Order: sequence, then structure tokens, then C-alpha cells
Amino acid sequence: METFGERLRQTRIRRGLSQAQLARACGLSQSAIASYENGSRLSPKKLLNLAQALEVDIYWLSRGDSPAETPEPLSLSPQEPALPWPFPSIDPHLFWSLHPKDRQTVESTVSALIDNLLRSKY
Repeated sequence: METFGERLRQTRIRRGLSQAQLARACGLSQSAIASYENGSRLSPKKLLNLAQALEVDIYWLSRGDSPAETPEPLSLSPQEPALPWPFPSIDPHLFWSLHPKDRQTVESTVSALIDNLLRSKY
């Protein structure tokens, strides 16, 4: 995959996302995703959001710089290996199709629940 648009399209399809789902997941319009994929828009806005939603390395997505042709999921930090999706009863594509504000609400809710559960044990 030589261009940003090709990498974006192939990875989106591999992840099972529609253009609209990816757009919602990263705060862009569906037409912006389509424009990136067909090459009519070259300068990607919200590149980090796109890479996170697709679970790929930002440098690979933007420039194709990667030792492997097929990108691996992102790890949580450089020291940690990539982790599997922690909620088996929730489709990760549904989570990533949420608006970024809604994803933040989910994250805050889960974080507060974990904190409460840990406090109740002690």
C-alpha cells in the first residue's frame, strides 16, 4: 500500500468499519474519509484519531513507515504488548463508532466503576 488513502481504506476494511463508522470514531465527516481514500484530500486532519480508531501506528498510517506491511494493534505504551479487547460482550467497532465525547464518557464511567470496586475491597 503506497499512499495514505490506500493504507486508510485497506485498514478500515480489514477492521470491518464503514466510512461512516470510522468518521464517527475519529470526529470527521464521512465525506472527509472518502476524500482521503480516493486521494482528492491529501492532508489528513485528526491523523492521531484515525490511527487510534484503526488501531495502527500513526507513522505507518501517515507515511507507510513500518517493518511490516500489515499493521499490528497499538500497545498501551511502548513497554507493554498490545492487549486484547477487554470487553468480550461489546463489539469494539461499536465503541470506536461512537463520537469521541461519548467514548470519553464510557471511559470515565468504567474508570469510576473500577475505582469504586477497588475501594470496596479494602
